[in-house]
Amino acid sequence: MTTLLISSILFVTGIGLLGGAMFGRIRARRFILLSLALVAWILAGCAVFSGDNETAPTPAPTQRAVATATPETKPVPTATPEPVPTATPEPAAAQPGNSPLPTPQLPEPETISPAEPTSGQLVFASTRSGNFDLWVMDLAQPDTPRQLTQSAAADVEPRWAPDGSKIVFSSNEDRPYNDIFVISSDGSDRQRLLDWPGTHEWGASWSPDGQKIAFTSERDGNYQIYILFMDGKTDPINLMQDNYFYTYPDWSADGQWLVFSSDRSGHWDIWKVNVAECLESRLSGQGDFEACQPQQLTTNPDDDFFPRWSPDGSHIALSSRRNANRDIYIIDADGNNATRITTAASNDSNPIWALNGETLIISRRLQTEWDLFMVNSDGSDMRQLTNSPGEDRFGDWRP
Repeated sequence: MTTLLISSILFVTGIGLLGGAMFGRIRARRFILLSLALVAWILAGCAVFSGDNETAPTPAPTQRAVATATPETKPVPTATPEPVPTATPEPAAAQPGNSPLPTPQLPEPETISPAEPTSGQLVFASTRSGNFDLWVMDLAQPDTPRQLTQSAAADVEPRWAPDGSKIVFSSNEDRPYNDIFVISSDGSDRQRLLDWPGTHEWGASWSPDGQKIAFTSERDGNYQIYILFMDGKTDPINLMQDNYFYTYPDWSADGQWLVFSSDRSGHWDIWKVNVAECLESRLSGQGDFEACQPQQLTTNPDDDFFPRWSPDGSHIALSSRRNANRDIYIIDADGNNATRITTAASNDSNPIWALNGETLIISRRLQTEWDLFMVNSDGSDMRQLTNSPGEDRFGDWRP
């Protein structure tokens, strides 16, 4: 900027001198003024030339925000694989340790029939009242279910006590996580069985003698199976006490075994443990917990969930995503002879045994809604039990 100003002044001065040289009266003075004008223009030209070669000032660098990336960590699941709220953990795939199950036998294509009157009662969770509440249905009159709970919370996963006097279930009443509750069979006397703040508890199942409840909790940072003693004399016991995930326990009819889903193999498979021996080891406190080592029953790379013992203890029903969508399978108690029961292009889940093992009641998702269906244990005679807007799921049958 300074160079440009000096060259401008010299240029104007040169013009003035030129004017004086042209109109001055004295000839000798005209020559001097003309000479000075030329000198001024030469100096102005030099100034401009030197200014063009000056290095422009470097602007101060602009501050640029650099995003600091937080390393990704595998989140600890905060809900159950399927119930409300939905969150299915997906462990990394791993090679199974055992040979795959035999190729399942495919039943004939399904034909859905209307529900026919039959025996027993079905308790289930439904959103037909606006949110998940518990309802009970007499299968002799399936069109007239009765509402048991009227809570603003989501009440799900009901299970009958062995004598039919109580129902245990999971609910997020007053809290952003699920707890274990119990009510009388008529819906009265609602009680919270556990008060473990900040953790989810779900998937409860009565022992055959009605003295214990197995359930899943994330109290220790991952999904673990606990045993709750109904007499209140012993604190709930964590069976496995390791870093794997375990969920949806179910008792065998003799009370000796507990079947469940676990990711011990790198994906969700069905396992069982001798719960009687494991509890004895845990209660003794002697540190010999070999009895708590589970036995793997399925080795499928897709997830297997919701195992349920048959009434005679010879079979286990489960839900598996082996054919692009969830279907119901039955395996022997030792994990052999997998048989595919449902084949429809829908998601079938939460199988339960009914009519002393002759039939299964399942939850089926049709488009955006869930309804309850009954099917024979060989896959024949599919019957629809509910047809309400919203969701009807998580059933449990009693005679």
